Amino acid sequence: MKIITIIAVMFLSGCTTIHFDNGDGSEGQPSTEKWHHNFALSLYEGSKPVNLERECASQQWSSVKTELSFINGLASGAVNLLGPIWYPKTVQVKCK
Repeated sequence: MKIITIIAVMFLSGCTTIHFDNGDGSEGQPSTEKWHHNFALSLYEGSKPVNLERECASQQWSSVKTELSFINGLASGAVNLLGPIWYPKTVQVKCK
């Protein structure tokens, strides 16, 4: 019964995406992608905030996407069987 509950929770938990565009929304250069780590019910931010000036060097940023992907959820679910500990998300930055 416990396995069925865990599987049901994994399939019922959704993936989320937050997308920010700068300007006209043009695609821009290839993106950088990093995991961002939160802990303790996402109340504590374990990773430093994304520095767009450093990520894009001398260019402007085109878009920033923060996503809770299936892989993030799978990794989080494996660790959080012990308790609400770790909540990773993927951050993708595109530069003009």
